[in-house]
Amino acid sequence: MKNSVGLCIALFCVFIIEAQSPSLKILNFQGDNGFQHESKNQAKQFITQLAVANDWVVVSTDDAGIFNARDLFKFHVIIFNNNCGNTGRILNKQRQLTFQNCIRRGGGFVGIHCAGAIFNEGGSYQLWYEKLVGTKLTNHPKVQRATILVENSGHYIAQHITENWEVNDEWHAFSYNPRANVNVLLSVDESTYRGTPKMDGDHPVAWYHFYDGGRSFFTTLGHTESTYKDGRYIAMIKNAIAWAAGKENKISNLPVQKNLLLDLDGNHGIEIDKGDKVISWKNRVINNIGKFEHQDSGRTIKGSGMPRLVLNVPELNGNNVVVFHRQELVNHQEDAFDHLITGSGYTWFSVICVYQQVSNLPGVNSFFGNLRNNNKDGGKYEGLLAGLTDDNKVWIGSRNARTFGRWDENNPQLLAPEPLEEGKYYVVVGRMAAGTGEVTLELFVNENVPVAIDKFPVNTEANSSKLVMGQERDAVEHPGKESFDGAIARFMIYDRSLTDAELASTMDYLKKKYGL
Repeated sequence: MKNSVGLCIALFCVFIIEAQSPSLKILNFQGDNGFQHESKNQAKQFITQLAVANDWVVVSTDDAGIFNARDLFKFHVIIFNNNCGNTGRILNKQRQLTFQNCIRRGGGFVGIHCAGAIFNEGGSYQLWYEKLVGTKLTNHPKVQRATILVENSGHYIAQHITENWEVNDEWHAFSYNPRANVNVLLSVDESTYRGTPKMDGDHPVAWYHFYDGGRSFFTTLGHTESTYKDGRYIAMIKNAIAWAAGKENKISNLPVQKNLLLDLDGNHGIEIDKGDKVISWKNRVINNIGKFEHQDSGRTIKGSGMPRLVLNVPELNGNNVVVFHRQELVNHQEDAFDHLITGSGYTWFSVICVYQQVSNLPGVNSFFGNLRNNNKDGGKYEGLLAGLTDDNKVWIGSRNARTFGRWDENNPQLLAPEPLEEGKYYVVVGRMAAGTGEVTLELFVNENVPVAIDKFPVNTEANSSKLVMGQERDAVEHPGKESFDGAIARFMIYDRSLTDAELASTMDYLKKKYGL
């Protein structure tokens, strides 16, 4: 069973590395103190070839002296590449601490095969390293072919592995089963190989998890030279390296990319402080929208407006979420979203769950919005928003500033007929047709058939304001009011009305990715 890693991530401010940042820098480390695999050189060449093919920068070395603060922090990912430590220590205490700090500051780790057999580092670091890997390798039967079982092809690392396959390798048992603390991607069918020890029928061989501020992937596979020539293995390690660096670029996997204006992904672009408090959340689409930032304006307690980052949520295939308890993140691009309600139309997608709402204004618990209060025109609002009633029925709306009414012909409320279940994740979608007359507005919940439909009279002179996550608007005069209690894993906006087929394919993609 997958397990959520705790909320404590680091003592330092951390950025989850962006997919569009410069070329990946990899340390291909093979320093060891113990058994020497015949496949060690093949493993080294394998990473070098991956780097060349993907335009990555790689440094290959067995010199542990590179574990110093000046050099180590330059790398996005540190690979322990089939290097054993079953005889003696590989890193001295200072180098161990440097490695730990690198991971704690958001670094990535990829462990291959015998990297799980590093036994003699000593002290608290030894336990820390075993948790980074996920377990410790112990004995194994003779090398032989066995069947690999695919447990999660929905994750980026194993997305290409859709069928079980046979591998000739070494089937290590473990000091303890890592499954409770990691996300298993592949396991081996123990009935397909002979010998002992075994793992009582539950035998993972590849997994990932978030650990102590960083990202970690490990696979037991890699004993034989033939493994490094297997196309499925090659793609898995390539994807694992990209994932460990936060560079998996899931945007490229979206079935619809045209006119994608905003993509907030809980796995990317989040800056944190004080363990798990979110300072900012960066748009993954390269444009001028930039970050959504916390703000203290209007709050009596500094920092109370920061939502929390929760890593590795088991109900979401191990993806991350941002948890809001009447907090907000504000984008300060005043005009970036104006056109959504003046003619372009829009389609937005959210992967959210709701908690019990703490109501301020009855029925108004918004999880996003960019309303402007036009005080010069009698306090009429303009913009788009979505939220929950006090009993967690989801609603969406657009407002055109022609009348004040909270819900009237100029400010329609599309209300789902049934409440969302607390603690359960849903894909909620809002779509408004393009046009400058009366257009269709639709609400979808988990299916590509709308649960509510209404008409919206477009006002081409409407002028919405800053977009805010967790709130209906930039409410500095009443922060934390009219806000929602819940979690957001993904939020995307297209500045056009997607076709039915596009909407359905995007919803299916999100449901598969997040295990819904």
